[in-house]
Amino acid sequence: MALKFSVRIILLVTLFSIFTSCEFFEQSPDAKIIAKVHDINLYDYDLKQFNLPKGLSEKDSITVLMGHINDWATKQLILHEAKKNMTEKKQIEYNNLVEEYRLDLFSSAYENAYVQKNLKTSINKSEIELYYKKFEQSFLLQEDLVQVRYIQLPEKYKNLFATKNAFKRFNDEDIKELNKLKLSFIACDFNLTKKWILFESLLEKMPSLKSFKKEKIVTNGYFLNYRFDNNRFLIKFERILKAGQPAPVAHVEERIKQIILNKRKIKLKNQLEKEIRKDALQTKEYQIFE
Repeated sequence: MALKFSVRIILLVTLFSIFTSCEFFEQSPDAKIIAKVHDINLYDYDLKQFNLPKGLSEKDSITVLMGHINDWATKQLILHEAKKNMTEKKQIEYNNLVEEYRLDLFSSAYENAYVQKNLKTSINKSEIELYYKKFEQSFLLQEDLVQVRYIQLPEKYKNLFATKNAFKRFNDEDIKELNKLKLSFIACDFNLTKKWILFESLLEKMPSLKSFKKEKIVTNGYFLNYRFDNNRFLIKFERILKAGQPAPVAHVEERIKQIILNKRKIKLKNQLEKEIRKDALQTKEYQIFE
């Protein structure tokens, strides 16, 4: 009972310190031990680094801290038992892995900060096109791409003949006329003639196309005029790129940008490592003994 009361007093003092200071605490000669597992101590300054949720009452804060202490103790106890049941060779192996992870963690943080500060993120069109030409065969399509336009009309649409002819010709005057008629369409998209879209994505937009054989309709210049589910559809496939052909630059532009950025990051990291070694050798902080 006295022990619980003592822990409560220490926790109250710790709580007061947490709420009244934003500093990072260091161990001091008068540090209080909160808990102990074998030869490992948990000090009051360790708890001061624990972030308590805001708005808790004193009672709830102590409950949360006790839960944190129990978690710490459980991990230490499991670690102790694990070491007891592990060979010395295995412990050395694991300690080496932990040290390697620690080095990687610190090194990565420093390298990433250096890269973020020095990375040139702007990429012009000529860089993208140059990379594409050099590695064109790395950008072969896995699926068919299409450039297409379509109109979905109500079944009793009255101006079908003129609309169909304007849609097929699609010159500047036709485009103006079709845009004027948009409000009488159920749906339409003329911009897809300027963009490449996966054929599978087109099927998601227009499930009615699934009633046709893909090999027949996915052809340059193919025009479709059909009824489906009380609607009429006009579809024109402008251009087709089949799976296995090189993807257009526009379709892989973002991918190329990411590749170029990654190459720049690697170059910066190599540059940093080289400069650090060079400086350390010059200042004798890094020496190689024969």
